[in-house]
Amino acid sequence: MAQLVPPSAVTSGRPPGGTPDNLRARLREAVRRQPVHVTFVPRETYRAVAVQLTLSLLGYTVLLLLNRHLGHGVTSVLGRWDAANYLSVAAHGYPGRLTFRPDGVPDYNTLAFFPLVPGLILAVHAATGLTLAHAGVLVSWVAGAVAASGVHTLARAVVGHRAALVCVGLWACSPYAFVLWIPYSEAVFTAVLMWALVALVARRWVTAGLLCTLAGTVRPTASVLVAVTALTGLVAVAGRRDGLRPLAATVLAPLGLVGSWLYLGSRIGSVTGWFVAQRAWGQSFDLGRGTLQFLRHAAGEHSPDMRYVAVLTAIAAVAVGTVALAVDRRVPWPLVLLVAGAWLLMVGVSGAPFSKPRFMLPFLPVLLLPPAPALARARREVRWMVYGSGAVFAGWYGAGLLALFRPAP
Repeated sequence: MAQLVPPSAVTSGRPPGGTPDNLRARLREAVRRQPVHVTFVPRETYRAVAVQLTLSLLGYTVLLLLNRHLGHGVTSVLGRWDAANYLSVAAHGYPGRLTFRPDGVPDYNTLAFFPLVPGLILAVHAATGLTLAHAGVLVSWVAGAVAASGVHTLARAVVGHRAALVCVGLWACSPYAFVLWIPYSEAVFTAVLMWALVALVARRWVTAGLLCTLAGTVRPTASVLVAVTALTGLVAVAGRRDGLRPLAATVLAPLGLVGSWLYLGSRIGSVTGWFVAQRAWGQSFDLGRGTLQFLRHAAGEHSPDMRYVAVLTAIAAVAVGTVALAVDRRVPWPLVLLVAGAWLLMVGVSGAPFSKPRFMLPFLPVLLLPPAPALARARREVRWMVYGSGAVFAGWYGAGLLALFRPAP
């Protein structure tokens, strides 16, 4: 049968479908995302929280038993590395000045640690009478449960309940999950991050902005969430969706981060005080030069060290996972941008190279969205074998990182 060709195509010399409008339509179709409907189902959420708490209890028991075998008490384990800094701020507040080394670099200080987590530890300590270390554990465990509920709610909207439960389980038994059990900031940050993303994909703009503000008081890595939230709000306004309400998210998003910078700087009387204090930890955005040097050093190592493997695996896996998210039309674009931004920050910031896999822990649930449905189709016994072995490994690995290895995990 002969195909009818529009006269405009004949006169213009362009093939059918080659007009600019059609090209734009094809481009929109290529990047179109499936609609996401967020619903909170209490019974399913409680089950997800139970899974997370069960795996945490298993891993935490392994961690404590191994550290006891190594001759370390519970208190010493709970006060290692970053936990020591959060507990110090809770006990003594921030320093009023910085001291400097002969080369002009500041000495290690607690001004680099944002205020919400030590504030929560101090509040729980005052309310319960627990020691600061045990109050910090309680903060992390409660925040971990809240985070698990957020992970399930977000993942359920994208991949369904069964796969969402897998996301919770795999996140809770991942190798660096041990920081969810001790006074670190990852549990609190994941809780705020996940619920901010839930609000964002549900187009609850004011809630998303407020939660983004709160995230900015937990960790400087909230800058990724701030950028994604602000950009998503601007895109919604440009697309004339929800009126001017998305501007609320754009305006509110950076307030917590900027406020934390100003507050911490004010402790030493300088607007830029936090950035000066941060130099002690070697953290600066150098476009990946520091990471490249670390990779070269790792390639030249003669004695194997599993921490090098963990860093290399994290960098490669997140890159591949970001591509998988981008081609999966079930995943909303803000989630893809979030993980891509987190990867750029992980690679682009120098300093603390062994902490890079831990840095990605709060973003891990989003990376698990594409593969989770496959494990969800496996038998329950298989899933729990994966979860249980992962939790035991996390406890064993955490015991080694906290007690045996230097530098900080």
